[in-house]
Amino acid sequence: MIRDLYTRNPEDPNFVYGILEHSNPIESIITKIKMILGTRQGQVLGDLNFGVGIEDLIFETKINKTQVEEKIINQFNQYIVETKDFKIIPQVSFGKGEGYDYAVIDIYIDDQRIIGILVK
Repeated sequence: MIRDLYTRNPEDPNFVYGILEHSNPIESIITKIKMILGTRQGQVLGDLNFGVGIEDLIFETKINKTQVEEKIINQFNQYIVETKDFKIIPQVSFGKGEGYDYAVIDIYIDDQRIIGILVK
């Protein structure tokens, strides 16, 4: 059994106190998703392709929702080995608030919404 470090933030509503490691594949996928979305391409020494750099990508004016989703899916397929066992789908939507733009990225694993990310 493979064990990973438990990386949920204590402010996360699903955080479980007292856990330092886990063997849950969904938790491993969530950790990998956060790393992929939060890393800009070129930041990882030895693998300049790793990462989406979601903030840069979302606010790129020449890219649409489908292109963002495709880029995320390509990264997931390349860097999350669990994609062979789980269907992982991002859904991106854009919106406007008072004085700002934002994007919401919902990640579904086997048709269940597992994580949502707000980028503004």
